[in-house]
Amino acid sequence: MNKKSYYPLLVIFSFFISSTSFSENIQINHMHEGSMMVHDEVNMPMLNGNDTEDYEVEELRQLFNNHSDIIRSVEILPNGIKTITETKNEELLGFLVGHASGMINRVEEKRDPGIPIQSPTLTPLFNKGDLIETNIEYTDHGLIVIQTSDDQEVIDALHKHAIEVSDLAARGMVAVHEQMMSSHH
Repeated sequence: MNKKSYYPLLVIFSFFISSTSFSENIQINHMHEGSMMVHDEVNMPMLNGNDTEDYEVEELRQLFNNHSDIIRSVEILPNGIKTITETKNEELLGFLVGHASGMINRVEEKRDPGIPIQSPTLTPLFNKGDLIETNIEYTDHGLIVIQTSDDQEVIDALHKHAIEVSDLAARGMVAVHEQMMSSHH
């Protein structure tokens, strides 16, 4: 091929690179139980549940995309958990508080959103939401949540879920992918 033959390809490639970011065109493909699964880490369609609102999906998307801006600590209590979840990212703060408050309300209402990627650890929390005592304290950068119960299954689920959420805050979608793969094998 001569130099003129490369020119149209160069123009197309340059347009592709300049019109969309490289990350917007990346999808992670892998085989899972004999079928190809595509992970769209930009649009994140697996955040849409059987009972989710658009704003809830956007909260999750923002939390996953900005997970490294989340500061989280967990204290395991004999009958529950105490978590402190904060961010100094002012744009993320509303999504963080909105998501935490919204999910606490959903648990109290026993309204499982049915998000395809959600942890099975949430099932007993949604099923027995009336057995959880929750106290929320809002801070300048997030919230402190204390959740307790007298039901051992709920206590165990609170402990496990608190650790899972901390892993999500630390590693984002990588933690979700690992959790999903381990629960399917």
